[in-house]
Formats: sequence, C-alpha cells, structure tokens
Amino acid sequence: MSSVRGDVRIDARTLQEALASADPVPETDHPGYTIGDATPLAAVRPKTIDGVATALTAATRLGAAVVPWGGGTRMGLGNPPSRYDLALDMRGLSSVVEHRPEDLVVTVEAGCTMQALQDVLRDSGQYLPLDPPLPAQATVGGLLATGISGPLSTAVGTPRDQVIGMRAVLADGSIVKNGGIVVKNVTGYAMDRLYIGAMGTLAVIAEATFKVTPLPRAEATVVATFSSMNAATTVCNVVTAQGLPLMAAEVLNGAAWSQVGQSDDGNGDYTLLLRVAGRPSAVARSIDACVAACRETGVANVESLNDDASVSLWKKVTDLGWESGPPDLALRLLGTPAHSAELVALAAQESDAAVSVSPTRGVVKAYWNSDALPPDVHAYIAGLREAVTALNGTVVVESRSRLDGVDAWGPTPDSFAVMRQLKEQYDPHGILNPGRYVGGL
Repeated sequence: MSSVRGDVRIDARTLQEALASADPVPETDHPGYTIGDATPLAAVRPKTIDGVATALTAATRLGAAVVPWGGGTRMGLGNPPSRYDLALDMRGLSSVVEHRPEDLVVTVEAGCTMQALQDVLRDSGQYLPLDPPLPAQATVGGLLATGISGPLSTAVGTPRDQVIGMRAVLADGSIVKNGGIVVKNVTGYAMDRLYIGAMGTLAVIAEATFKVTPLPRAEATVVATFSSMNAATTVCNVVTAQGLPLMAAEVLNGAAWSQVGQSDDGNGDYTLLLRVAGRPSAVARSIDACVAACRETGVANVESLNDDASVSLWKKVTDLGWESGPPDLALRLLGTPAHSAELVALAAQESDAAVSVSPTRGVVKAYWNSDALPPDVHAYIAGLREAVTALNGTVVVESRSRLDGVDAWGPTPDSFAVMRQLKEQYDPHGILNPGRYVGGL
C-alpha cells in the first residue's frame, strides 16, 4: 500500500520502518483511525514528547501527512483530510505531570482524558472549569485542538482562557514551550494561543498548564419552562443584569429536553436552565432571585435542583447529541447574544433538530439523528448559512455522517491571509492535518 504526494510515492513499509522507534500501532488497528473513506498507512502511539518529535521528524522527511488523534470524539469536525498517511495517537501521553494545589495550577499531558484530570483535581478540592461532552473519552489535547467549550463557558470563557502554558511539537519535530523557545518573539503572536482551535494544523499540542478553581461548596439549578424562546432569553438577561454568579445558562427546545430524558413529549416549549454555585447561603439567595425572575413573567412551571441532582442534569445537557457517539448531523451557530432567539428559529425551521442555546454567548447547537434529518441537508445548510451570515454569524459543521460536498467551516474569514502565512511558516510542507481546517489549510 502506498500514497502519492506530488511526485513522491510514500510506501507503507518505508513509513512504518521510519517509525519503528516511535511506538507503532499494529496494522490490524489502523481501521480504527479511519476518517470517512481514508485509512492511514501507519499509526503510532508515542509515550513521550520526544517520541512525538521522532514521529513528526520522520513524517516531514518522507513528506507523509499526519492526522493527530485524541479520544476520537471530534474527528467528525472539519473537512476530510486531503492527504492521510500517519495517525498520531496522543493517548500514550496521559499523565498529570504536576499539580500544585497551593498555586491552583496543573500541568497535564495531551492524551490525558478530561475525566482522569478532574479526578486528580477533585482529591484536592479543585477542578478545571472546562466541560466537553464525553469527558471519559475526550482528551486535553483534543479539547484544545478543537477549541470545544461546554456550558461552563458562560462563567469562565473558552479553553483558551484557562491555559497559562503549553508544550507543542512542530511539523519538523522541534519541541517548543511557552517561556522556553519563545515563538512569540519570531512571529509577533502568542503561538500557544493560536494552537488552540487550530485543529492541529500548526503544531501538535503535547502538554498544557492550566489555572484551576476550587470546587464550589454548593450548587443548584433553576429549571423553568416557557412557551417561547424570547421569554426564556428575556429572563436569562434579567438574571444576568442582576450580577448573579451564573456557572451556566442554557435554553433547550422540546426535542432537546426530551433527549436528555427530562420529558417524553418533545413539545414546542423551551426550558431555561440557570446554574449557580458558591457558599450554600449565596446559592440559596441566587436561586430565590432566579425563581422570582421566572415567576415575574407569569411562568408557573419552575423548580430547583440541588447539588448531585444539579450535577447529574448538567452532565446530560453537556453530552446532549453525543451520548451514543457522533450524531448524524451536528451544527454550531455562532452569533451574538442579541440574536440568540433568531438563531434558534433558523436552526429549527423545517426540521426536527434538538437545539440548545447559550443565550449569554450567542452560541446555538443543533443535532439530528438519521430519522430526523432535513429532506435536503445540503440545501438546508446553504440556506442556513446565508441567513446566519446576514446576522454576522457563522455556521460550523461539527459532525457530518454521510455528508459530502459541504465545507465544514463555510466562507473564509477576513483573517485568512494571516492564517495561511502562519501555516506556511510553521508547516511549510503541509503535513499537519492537511485540508481539515478553514480554507483547506
């Protein structure tokens, strides 16, 4: 088996021999790294950062295209790779390198799962306020490479806001570290920030250092049902204006509320979830204020869930759409808080999507299984993108089962020229995740 890059033919045996010292994965396991119709010629699972560097050095020398892997939960994000020779499985680097509870800092390797990291932090009464779906599978490196954020971003922002240091491996095998080899001095950019969300197209993230947070002593969630999206977002805006310490705020349509197991009718109502945390007395006051704001709208159906019940509910909300693996179609609409209701209406029109929205951030997530897909998915996405673009928003395809010919990212942004320059500088041979990112980078 071989592949062709330009005039260079990459032979599977030659590639595997070049990677003999980089912890190769048996050939029988290669199909597990398939993306669409593409299966790699070779796969490695290094156990050290030096092993990652060895693999990338060999790939660069041979001109082999590399696709980094974490837990595999978001391999449907992005376009199919334009070339794919080597799967670089980062799960061999799975250690918590250093945790300094007194400084609220932790350093962890990229292949560590989010659940494993949270378990270590919990022993010291701390946690990392990042909550991707499927934390038992999702890895730290995968989370950073994709930039995926969950409901907790209402309070703490995106993954980029939690990182204070990073080690990464460039395409030529160079190991760079924030504060070590100072890449910023060369480019004018803080490169460790640019790696986040770049889909592994600039470098392979190998290790990250985060600031962490003490676990709250108590938490609770207000659950209120409204007949319209506008009513739900209005209450959320009222609560936010009061300065209450919201950990998360989400609105789910009837299909989404049914999908998390809280309703069996999937009706047209909208359920607002407001999560608060802190000292028990402060949580009680916040819950009273949230309930009062809901009742001022005339809504009758409002309740609160405390501690374990609240945590359990948010686990289901976070995993929404991904509980049994990637949905047949998943879209993320990125706009402004002022347009949240309009974005939800656009996402759900003429479809049976399960929709959730973070009204304080203007982020809408929509999910479909095969029996609920729009009749013409291509036309639906094209029309949706046109309408969302008119609101100065974007539509990203996060899962694309059996969906061909649709760009995952949509129109290229104004910053694309800078993105291309960075790609050419840090991956001049184009071997890192080629074709997967914006504009085919």
